[in-house]
Amino acid sequence: MQQAVNAGVPKSRTSPPAGSSGPLRRQQQTVAIIRVPRIWPGAQQAAVASAPSAFPPPDSILPADGDSLEAFGSELLPAPGGASIAPFPSPVPPAESVAAPPEPPAKAVHRAPVSTMVKWLAVVVLSAAAAAGGQWALQRRQAATATGTIALQTNPAGLEVTVDGRPSGVTPLTLTLSPAVYAVQIGSGSQRRDLRIEVAAGTAVVQHLEMPAPAAAATETGSLLVQTEPTGQMVSIDGVERGRSPLTIGALAGGEHTVTVRGANGVMKRVVSVKPAETMSLLVAAPAAAPVAPAAGWLSVQSPTRLELRESGKLIGTTDTEQIMLPAGKHEIEMVNESIGYRSMREVDVTPNKTSTVSVELPFGMVSLNAQPWAEVWIAGERIGDTPIANLRRRVGSYEVVFRHPQLGERRETIIVTLRQPVRLGVDMRSK
Repeated sequence: MQQAVNAGVPKSRTSPPAGSSGPLRRQQQTVAIIRVPRIWPGAQQAAVASAPSAFPPPDSILPADGDSLEAFGSELLPAPGGASIAPFPSPVPPAESVAAPPEPPAKAVHRAPVSTMVKWLAVVVLSAAAAAGGQWALQRRQAATATGTIALQTNPAGLEVTVDGRPSGVTPLTLTLSPAVYAVQIGSGSQRRDLRIEVAAGTAVVQHLEMPAPAAAATETGSLLVQTEPTGQMVSIDGVERGRSPLTIGALAGGEHTVTVRGANGVMKRVVSVKPAETMSLLVAAPAAAPVAPAAGWLSVQSPTRLELRESGKLIGTTDTEQIMLPAGKHEIEMVNESIGYRSMREVDVTPNKTSTVSVELPFGMVSLNAQPWAEVWIAGERIGDTPIANLRRRVGSYEVVFRHPQLGERRETIIVTLRQPVRLGVDMRSK
């Protein structure tokens, strides 16, 4: 490079006069200043490509007086033996000896392209993401080392698993747990197994269990223990005699069975439900000896209206029944019909093996009847007369009333005569 620089610049050398002992002057050298912009790498290349040549024309380097050697006179250094040696030239010549290179035009300064800035921004984002990913992976590894796993396998599979009393799934099952000792229950009934498993951080525990086959189905038969009061009664099951009480009957099919107990005082029957593989207990108290029944008779009550017959507040029959059996003796019979407001008490003497008859005469109530325009009235088949009819006395009870008109036809109505208030009935024969 030095040769290239010197090739374009005329050299000037001044030799001292012969015999002169003055100091030797070194050859003047040209110095070029290269300005390197400190910007983004891409912008630096663009600036170098577009900037003017770093080497100014030779004429701009030389001093104005054309004597380049005189400009370095003050830089001569004494050498051994009295000679003078010029020091290593300064990288930047004095302003008066070297003309400053012209300032590059404004367009020589370039900014980094947008695409370059986007690339660098992507590099920054990717670096941050890589750092975050590394931190997340580290935390994952730390969390994994802070827990342990339990792998449960059973034959047969599909058994329920509880850990510390909490349902956790069915086998085969893998659980991730914190370090501790856990109570693990697998299966139920005859297939139940209870384990205590210690989980350490970063470890895996595998349990493979051969479980017993499910218990055989319970037998379909049960037993029945029969006890009676008093004891010694004959016991039959579903019509088959099995012996005297107390006794236990086994191998009974599950379901309902009829138990019959026979004793001196009569027969008692009970229906029991026998459950498979269980023993049921039945206690039967036999009826006491029946007392000798007193002589009885019958009671017959005659009434035009239905009456209920009660004794000591209990219903013993109605007048719809021709004869009612009662113990022989005196009885207080209450005769009642709530709908007509009738209530009467009658004392009856029942004779053994005979029928005692009582006739009831019901009290009278008042009836008033009318028809438009008029009608002939019949009550219970008896002609009463033509309407209007007022204050007709009839015994309490239910009656059918017939209204007849020679041109307008016939109308039938039902009335109930009561003791509470008079009955009033009116019809319009003209309406259909």
